[in-house]
Amino acid sequence: MSTPDAEAAAPVNVHPAQNPTDGPVHEWFSLSYSNYLVLHRTLMQSMPTDWQYRLRACLEELETAFAHIEQPEAFKVEAATVHEILELTTTQKTLLGITEDRFRGTTPPKGLTDDELREWEAQHEDPDGPVYHQDGSELEPTHRVLVPAGDPIPHYQRGRTYIAPRLPATTPS
Repeated sequence: MSTPDAEAAAPVNVHPAQNPTDGPVHEWFSLSYSNYLVLHRTLMQSMPTDWQYRLRACLEELETAFAHIEQPEAFKVEAATVHEILELTTTQKTLLGITEDRFRGTTPPKGLTDDELREWEAQHEDPDGPVYHQDGSELEPTHRVLVPAGDPIPHYQRGRTYIAPRLPATTPS
């Protein structure tokens, strides 16, 4: 049985979704396939204190609501840039474990001269171009991958880094 205090504290669902998973968070992620939200600590610490309190309350509420669910011990997050495989350098392909198969899985016989090797390659090269593989999976040349990159946002430095946010002007009430 609910009490007036409990009802007053209960969040108001202004726009109920047909399916509980089709709500504002789903809409915020839009059509992306992102499975996580990564936020910079430096930027969050740079927001006004009242915003930080609201975020902290929401995060604590989320943590409490799913305390019964097993969670990963840690995550590995790194800044990256997005590239199609066709755009990658040989070094980037190597870094990402992407191999290029120009000869449909066949390899030339050993002991060929340079001329014989060029002839063999011309006969066996895939006319549709190379096939790319990563972790055993075949990838299309236009498949998009993440290449690790430097993070343009400075480290939080134990709370000392501050970046002034550009907040919309508010009018006094």
